[in-house]
Amino acid sequence: MIYSRDIEVDVHDVDYNGVARTSALMRYIQTAAQYQLTENGMSVDELHGMKRAFLLSRITMEFTETIRAYDKLTALTFPCESRGFSFFRCYALEKEGRTVGRAVSAWALIDTDTRGLVRVNNFELGLTTHEPHDLVLARFIVPKGLKMVGTYRVSYGVTDQNRHMNNTTYPDMYSSFLPLEGKRIQTISISYQSEAPYGEALTVERGIGENGTYYFRTRRENGSVNSEAEIILTDI
Repeated sequence: MIYSRDIEVDVHDVDYNGVARTSALMRYIQTAAQYQLTENGMSVDELHGMKRAFLLSRITMEFTETIRAYDKLTALTFPCESRGFSFFRCYALEKEGRTVGRAVSAWALIDTDTRGLVRVNNFELGLTTHEPHDLVLARFIVPKGLKMVGTYRVSYGVTDQNRHMNNTTYPDMYSSFLPLEGKRIQTISISYQSEAPYGEALTVERGIGENGTYYFRTRRENGSVNSEAEIILTDI
């Protein structure tokens, strides 16, 4: 079955435009997915006992309507046929029976002892897979000539129990360097390339494509790439 969970947008999850933050919407859909896993014997603690952990590799999200505080939503999620080292999962957000948001993601499963990747055929997920929707998991190319626009500290408020920056907080980081007055994120694709540990200051680089698309790259203090993103804004 496609897993669903009802949600009401929390007033604390909207920005200065009164629009639900992309990070909050991302958290809603991932929470639904985690509930599905937990109800099927794969809670975070149970996976930890198996010496396994899922890490988000890539995600693409699109939002076709403006979502505001107290909107009543239904989050839907389901795993898709996976292969190699990538576990694929789709999501949707519905409001009054309309689809107002969709997402598709690829996750890596790691052995927490060796930090090695676990192949899909070496782990029994135990969930029914469904055909993916037609939203493409984007593979984008960040253009040359990005300019440094600031730094972003991995502070207490953005870290999880692994003491790394939680994947759902990345849209907030990029949004800190976007002209969002009267605008919202319409589509966003993120490639997570290395974890950002608590206390580290990330260097944020940004560029703008010819069509107004924003591109980001964040780097760790050792110079390695932490993340890349492609973002399209729209008027509210």
